[in-house]
Amino acid sequence: MKRSVFLYLISSFVISCSSGQNSPKENQQQTSNQETTDENTCSWCGTSEAPENVTWNAEIPIVGESKEILMISGTVYLQDGKTPAKDVIIYVYHTNSEGIYPKNGDETENGKYHGYLRAWMKTDSSGRYQFETFRPAPYNSHEGEPAHIHYNVQAPGYPEYWLTALWFDGDPRITDEYLKKIERSGGFSNVTTLTLDSNNVLQGERNIILEEFD
Repeated sequence: MKRSVFLYLISSFVISCSSGQNSPKENQQQTSNQETTDENTCSWCGTSEAPENVTWNAEIPIVGESKEILMISGTVYLQDGKTPAKDVIIYVYHTNSEGIYPKNGDETENGKYHGYLRAWMKTDSSGRYQFETFRPAPYNSHEGEPAHIHYNVQAPGYPEYWLTALWFDGDPRITDEYLKKIERSGGFSNVTTLTLDSNNVLQGERNIILEEFD
């Protein structure tokens, strides 16, 4: 009788532990959906890696990539959508002309995942930021996800969070299905319309309203 009770208790404990654990896929989904997370375990983070001399303007090297220069600029606002937000760190990264995140092999921290096509900016007193790069190619997988530039934001005293990536108007991959999936636009559209200026530079804009945190 005692043996039967003992086996029953052991079985109940094992079942309880198993049911309380998520599969690796579920854990990955939960991590990817978190607004903020510990920078030591966060594969999408990057604002903490900003160089000490970061300014409102940055440049991603285009050597070996497209010769067509892309300039993205914008203004970051406080939650009222009117007041410029200064000293906000913006971290961006994207694929190369082949749709992959290229690496040199000596990357550190999350550069091991994001590659070397990345940059950091700190908004100026007018909330402005801008960076120069080239138009990235879309993935060859990911169910036809539009070509994009990843965005992370961190305001002073607040945790880092991601925005839905910047897309480009006219990309046939921007379908109604993808538009419905937008989770965090940043207060404005994440789809930018590019125009060619007199210097043959593609100009795009993305303004951002900071999220509120409790």
